[in-house]
Amino acid sequence: MRSGLTEAEIGERHGFSQQAFSTWKAGTVPRQKMYAAIASFLQISVEQLAELVDEAKVSSGNTRLPDLGAPVMGRGSPDAVKVDQFASGYAKPAVDGTYAVRIEGKNVWISPHLPPSYGNEVLIRAGSTGRLGIWPTELRDGEEVHTVVLKEMV
Repeated sequence: MRSGLTEAEIGERHGFSQQAFSTWKAGTVPRQKMYAAIASFLQISVEQLAELVDEAKVSSGNTRLPDLGAPVMGRGSPDAVKVDQFASGYAKPAVDGTYAVRIEGKNVWISPHLPPSYGNEVLIRAGSTGRLGIWPTELRDGEEVHTVVLKEMV
């Protein structure tokens, strides 16, 4: 979604079908002949992808990928958050529709889809940078609000 491309366009660029991409997103483990194309898409090595697939098979006992959690998409301090384009890891638990950022060593789960309510902690984003605040807050041009839904404490 972040790339602005459809599943078919992504598949065309990386050598797999939209249908295959859709089944992988749903958790089906891919065939080995597709590892190179998938590794290219994920920007990881084929060896790293093979390790992930092997882990998925062992941990779940089937061909469905385990729930990895919310993708970690940034890091920083409450006043200066750097938001990455690609995930650098995963934060448990998986909270549907959220991504995570590491703020001073703690994970913060953020929903771009949940409208903030009065008093909610929010991430105020402007592209690849952001800052934490309390809603309501004044927004500058180009800023958008994402609601904090879960936060590691202490």
